[in-house]
Amino acid sequence: MDRALIFVTLGFALVFFIAREGTRLSRERLYEIIIAIYTFSCCFARLFLPVLKGDADSTGSFGNSLSIWPFYALALLLVWIVAREKQWRIRRPNIWLFFLFSAYACYALLNPYNLSRRGTLIEVFYFLSFAVFIYLFTNSFSVKTAVRGIYMGLAATVILHFILSICYPVLGMEGVIKIFDKDAATRSDDRIGAVATMSHPNVLGTYASYYFVFFAGAFLTAYKRHESAILTGMSFVIIILSASRSALLAAVLAVLGIIVFYVYRRYKLLSFQSILKGIIPLGLLIALLLTGPLSFLFSDVDNLDEMTTSRLMHYYCGYEIFQDHPLVGVGLNAHLVYLVENSSAVIFEQVFDMTDLYQPEEFMFTNPIHNIWIILIAELGLIGFLPILAFIIWYIATFKRRTRLSQNRYYNILNIAGLGVVFCWLVQGNSDWAPLTPQVLNLSLMFVALSLSTHYAAEEHPEFESVEAGKRRLMNEAEQNEENQPE
Repeated sequence: MDRALIFVTLGFALVFFIAREGTRLSRERLYEIIIAIYTFSCCFARLFLPVLKGDADSTGSFGNSLSIWPFYALALLLVWIVAREKQWRIRRPNIWLFFLFSAYACYALLNPYNLSRRGTLIEVFYFLSFAVFIYLFTNSFSVKTAVRGIYMGLAATVILHFILSICYPVLGMEGVIKIFDKDAATRSDDRIGAVATMSHPNVLGTYASYYFVFFAGAFLTAYKRHESAILTGMSFVIIILSASRSALLAAVLAVLGIIVFYVYRRYKLLSFQSILKGIIPLGLLIALLLTGPLSFLFSDVDNLDEMTTSRLMHYYCGYEIFQDHPLVGVGLNAHLVYLVENSSAVIFEQVFDMTDLYQPEEFMFTNPIHNIWIILIAELGLIGFLPILAFIIWYIATFKRRTRLSQNRYYNILNIAGLGVVFCWLVQGNSDWAPLTPQVLNLSLMFVALSLSTHYAAEEHPEFESVEAGKRRLMNEAEQNEENQPE
């Protein structure tokens, strides 16, 4: 029933988007609607089809089944667009990225300590297919079409999530929890969180933090500013109603990073203007929010203590795995299988005297480690983890340069969204594994990948040219007019 309702909802959205255009439906607008429907489909946690089960009952962050995700269907359509509309005139793929991905795949699959190669293959196939999808996507659509379509799809997502979050927990209508996911689980009565179309409040909070930074970027670039302001506010309310503390902290700190790196991009990061006008006021505002209206999320000391204890136990598990294989790790999507197979080496009682709270093994061996960075270093080792860390640092360090070189506000929206996603990874990734779930990666990786497209960065639209570019254009036109005047 849940998957059937998902398709009905997507069909209704498709009819609504087409009907809204009426006779104005051009090819570009049809492409925007296609992108919108795909983006909208990403918010449904149950919209995937398992086709091949892994070789272990324990699942990592990617699960233990090779699955078909919504972008597979769109990729087939993109192949048709590239063949029919572009006549196969596409840009040459980056050969260095191909070799880098191949090296990572071989490195993970041939790891002698990998106890779940089929689980690793599941994750490798996901990233490979997603990379092909992004390549086809950027060859099929302009950055303007992409952003307008994503905006439409995420606007529909926010409206649906907002309505469902108001129904539960605000109105107490528990029946909406399992409408779109029959296996959805919420928290205990002491901390109720919204689930909406996702499987867990933390997953909803994580996903909402990503479209929150997207609409914040649209607002800052003056794209549909009034509508973007409303959608940004609704997104923030959804994060609060999810009761995900890590997502809330990630969202507010991501906005702080966006303000410092984009709004005050003409200043140095540690300049007097940046600190006095940006960091200090925003830091005080965040502190007031977290200690005032939002303090109820952090007032349950017993719950915080229990969550902290369970996470510390999990981090200890990751430390044990890293200590066993610090250089090469135990293979992608395989840390939980390794932990179960070597459970006798992890004696929780000798490290934490907290077994009166619950049986730790029941939690430790059925959930991935609640820290994406510990997961990555445990599964990839230092050899695989350090290049990822270097990429994160490089991405943040080159943000201002990418923004400065581009005169396209559509691209800048993607660039801001990508930066916000990276900041969310850095903050929320330290206390949750939701950012590594495919349902969430479908959106976050799209923002980061599209923001790195040099083709998108080079596109220009006169109606969205920067002030400096407009001044240069007017000066050049004035000079040309003077030269053309008769003497």
